[in-house]
Amino acid sequence: MSRASTRAKPVQQPSTAAAPLAARALADLDTQLMLQAAAGDRDAANNLVRRNADRIARYIRRIVGRQRPVEDLTQDVFLRALSHAASYEPSAKVSTWLYRIATNVSLNYLKQSTNRRPAPAPPDGELEPADQNQPTPDRQMNLDEVKRQVAAAIGALPVNQRVALTLFQYESLSYEQIAAVLETTVEAVRSLLMRARTTLRRELRGVV
Repeated sequence: MSRASTRAKPVQQPSTAAAPLAARALADLDTQLMLQAAAGDRDAANNLVRRNADRIARYIRRIVGRQRPVEDLTQDVFLRALSHAASYEPSAKVSTWLYRIATNVSLNYLKQSTNRRPAPAPPDGELEPADQNQPTPDRQMNLDEVKRQVAAAIGALPVNQRVALTLFQYESLSYEQIAAVLETTVEAVRSLLMRARTTLRRELRGVV
């Protein structure tokens, strides 16, 4: 990237006559940071990474299921994103663009023959139930086992179903955003989620 600037400069807001899409895009801080990074602003690039690194790392962890490569894969995501910052189109959310890169990086990793095992359960705390009213030790053991089985069932899904379900359930992306990440149609996303839910209902019958 260029060394033209060492301090983040605010992007001017569009005039009231600007298109609503442009106004929404420029109002998004990540979009501003990405545009500044594309112009060579290192502070903006670093800030963009700081704001998104933990979320992208958690997402990759859920897809690849291993802690060891997550840091390297996360760094790869941001190296790719920043090296192609000039090609970023403000009509798309930066988060969606990062998820697309992270998905491609994760799938490329899983394509290696030695990495094709199902993703194991995520670390403790990632599948906490909504109601946590100080369960007794015995109850907590049961909850932990349920979480382990749910995570194992998700990890055993075909990877495209696992990606779609993770983006929808844990990252709160809409069907349209998931379709953009996977570069497919909304109907294809609906199908992936339906098949994932059908499999989970079958595998977790009597568990949840």
